[in-house]
This record gives sequence, structure tokens and C-alpha cells, in this order.
Amino acid sequence: MNTLKFVFLLFVVMAFNSCSSVKVVDAWKSTNIEGFKDNSILVVARTANQEVRKAFERKITDKLLERGFNAVPSYVKFPSLRPNVKLTEERKEEIKNLLQSEGFNGVVLSVLKDYQERTRTIGEGAHEAGVNYGYTDWPTYVGYGFYTYYAHPLSYSTEYVEVAAAEVTLTSKLYVLETVVYDLEQPEKKQLVALINAAVENPATMKELADNYGDAIAKRLKKTKAESATR
Repeated sequence: MNTLKFVFLLFVVMAFNSCSSVKVVDAWKSTNIEGFKDNSILVVARTANQEVRKAFERKITDKLLERGFNAVPSYVKFPSLRPNVKLTEERKEEIKNLLQSEGFNGVVLSVLKDYQERTRTIGEGAHEAGVNYGYTDWPTYVGYGFYTYYAHPLSYSTEYVEVAAAEVTLTSKLYVLETVVYDLEQPEKKQLVALINAAVENPATMKELADNYGDAIAKRLKKTKAESATR
């Protein structure tokens, strides 16, 4: 292989592995979401990994605050919450009472739903593995109140949270995340006011993954009803 061709291939490989992007796969907003901007919002990242929890909650909270929402990360207010521990009915009631006693009437809950990798070979006979950008057939949570959803088996994180520094390889990482937004001032069957399903491709670090995803979530919530996507 001549030097010029080698340099070109190396450039393509590095570009493929250094670009991070967020793709909103599916989104829905309720017609009664307008009052949510005035709520006292608890931001929760559902994971047993405390560093990942802090990174996601901090970034999502910061982005919401920038756009005028009143938000607090759960790791600051409730550091011992353990959001990815399976709930008993008793524990569900404890959390309900805790949120009510602290004045929270809104929740933004994010969950890592899936992790995928795709590989690419450059040159003759090149092949790229298929990739699925998210859950387009995920369960319909409309009609679930927050506490019912929070205890649902499908609402927990997949727990794949490792994000290593990017290397010069032909492997692209895809993280599929889901965010549900609840207005606790509403009747139980109307508490769900937004759903966002997004994929973050090839982040170099966990900080970048959290930052990009937090920005996408806050922008989506800030959009007007006319601009928002519907199922």
C-alpha cells in the first residue's frame, strides 16, 4: 500500500471513530405538558453505577436549568436513592412519600435501554454489521402513573455503562437511551407528559455521552407542541 493511500485510510478510520452524534429515534408529548415548565423537577438516571448516575443527572439538570426549568439531580437531593434497585410495594410508597414531602411534582427519568456495536472494514470485500437505532416498538407507557412505571420491570437500566476513550479502530458504539417525563400534579393516568427515545453514537467518553444526550433532551422538552414529534 502506498503512503498516500495509507494516510487516507487512517484519516477515514479516525473520523469514523471520533464523531459523536445524537439521533432522536422517537418522541411524544402530551397536550397538557405546558404547565410542566413550572414544576419542581427531580432528574433521575436509572443506573447502579454512581459515577454514571452523577454524570447523566448533572448534565441533564444543567441543560434544563439553561432553558428555564426548575430541576435538581437526585444524587444531590437523595444520594442514597439507589434508583436501579428493584422496588417492593413498600419501597414504592416510601419514594412517593419522599418526593411529596420534599415538594417535587415533576420527574425526568432516563434509562440506558440498549448497547450495540458495529464494525466496518475498509478495502475490497468491505462489510458493515447491521445496527438498530433504537426501540421503535417500545411499550406504550401512556396511562401509567410515575410510580407504576418506576416499578415496571422494563423501566430498569440495561447496566452496560462502560465508555472507554476512543481508539483508532473500526468499531462504532451505539447507546440507546429512553427518557420519560412525569407531571405528578396530574391524575395518575395523565402524569406522563413526554417520552423521548434517542441513540448516541460513538461517544469518546462518558462525559461526552451525558453532555450530548442531556442537550438533546432539554431541547426536545423546550420545543413547542407544534415543533415536537408525535407517535
